[in-house]
Amino acid sequence: MLCVWLALPAGGGCGRTAPSTDPPAVDRVSAPQGAAAEPLPARAVAVASADALAVQASQSTGQTATRALQQAAELRARLFRREHREADALEAGELLRQLGRKAGPARCDAELERLLLEGELNADAEATYRALYALSRSEDAACSARVQAALEILEAFRPAEGALAALEPHPTASRSASPSVTGSPSAQAPSGAAESATLTHIERYSGKDAARVVVFVSKPVRFEVGSLAPAPGVGPRLFVDLRGAQYSGKSALGAEGLLERVRAADGAEGTRVVLDLAEAAEHRVFYVPEPFRLIIDVAKPNPSRGATREVRRVVLDPGHGGHDPGAIGPTGLREKDVALDIAHRAAPLIARELGISTLLTRDADVFVPLEERTARANAFGADLFVSIHCNATERSGGSGVMTFVLDDSKDQLASRIATLENSASAEATSELAQVMSRLAGSDRASDARARARDTEFAVLLQRAAMASLAPNYPDVPDGGVKRAGFYVLAGARMPAVLFETSFISSVRDETRFNTGDFRQKLADAIVNAIRAYKDGRK
Repeated sequence: MLCVWLALPAGGGCGRTAPSTDPPAVDRVSAPQGAAAEPLPARAVAVASADALAVQASQSTGQTATRALQQAAELRARLFRREHREADALEAGELLRQLGRKAGPARCDAELERLLLEGELNADAEATYRALYALSRSEDAACSARVQAALEILEAFRPAEGALAALEPHPTASRSASPSVTGSPSAQAPSGAAESATLTHIERYSGKDAARVVVFVSKPVRFEVGSLAPAPGVGPRLFVDLRGAQYSGKSALGAEGLLERVRAADGAEGTRVVLDLAEAAEHRVFYVPEPFRLIIDVAKPNPSRGATREVRRVVLDPGHGGHDPGAIGPTGLREKDVALDIAHRAAPLIARELGISTLLTRDADVFVPLEERTARANAFGADLFVSIHCNATERSGGSGVMTFVLDDSKDQLASRIATLENSASAEATSELAQVMSRLAGSDRASDARARARDTEFAVLLQRAAMASLAPNYPDVPDGGVKRAGFYVLAGARMPAVLFETSFISSVRDETRFNTGDFRQKLADAIVNAIRAYKDGRK
């Protein structure tokens, strides 16, 4: 899924060399006990079946959704073990992650299989042992027994006891420990906040200089944010108190880099989530509606943010992927395929011609959650972020190229497009933009510079797109630069834009999207805009 084009004389490239610590295969995705697995069909058939099952799961509930997810994950996992394609393992992992979010006995097996699959993919047996060990210490007894059986197979890769001790659950900092709290906790009340809710699970994405923690909650809840000063042997900590939220999942989640660990525990008034940090960091906490989730971003201080145009790293984000096809044209052309192809065309040019290292948030047909895409850009230390999409209308019409920045907007067309890309309601899309606008007030000077850079880059990209298309496609309308509440742009620590390349719902534009020339012109526009931004043009 992740691919970095490095700025090397030969143009860089993507590859993966497996270390020599391959863990033994522990196949948990299999046929029912006592039954032989059905023969795996040809790749195209298996992938199509897995995608259809994933779509069925998204449209169903209860056991029907659970069975569809299980079957889709099984197909992808078996494909990976037969053909050893990274994309299959990553897609299976995402399906298992979704399955693990559901209650019931399937949760443990899904998480166990996901961790084992990650171990096979990354060829790191010791890391797999640590992940399974943490799972065994925080789940119910029946799950712990199943995990223990897998640990016995990996016993030869057991790390030192000191490393395992760090994975043991630790009690959350007491709510009465107010003397160590730095400053007064800031409280926020999302619209429609409930008195009680369930904290279903926590995801974390960590890098050397930045990290993101996503807290999934069944309903909007009030929350307070505070920090705890370092103590002897303990680094700085950031905490978020979720009022009325109850949590029964893992009490400790390991991480690396700036974020060392995430801890969570219930208290008298709700749940406290604590981020153990390696060193002092800036933080930004906001919520995303539908489904409600709390986003906690931390990063090392960067005084030059928004003040310079130095460009060393760029992230391209091909929209959608995996079971999410995005918009579909009149004859079946899928947005996810077009976006990925444009990114594949642009990335090596950025590396070779501009000398800029480039990361793709996905390098294959896999699903990546919206909040994870920005998290990867932040962790990569990107200087620019471009999310690539194809526009669409409910009807077959529509035309033109548009570039978006994150902001509140009264533009009905911009809001409708953001609503489609967010897979959320218009109200939720507007609410996110308002939340981000309120956050900007915490550091007006810095955020004003950052927003100006967003707009400057968006203007350059829009201008480059029209110039690139004009010779062969002079009839493509200039949709201009617009503002809306796109989830994927929220929390980006660099100039970030969403590029709507044209309307795939249009018969004419879909025909053009089916040509390499049209896609290359759009890729060239991205490259030229980055060049212009780097050169200081406006």
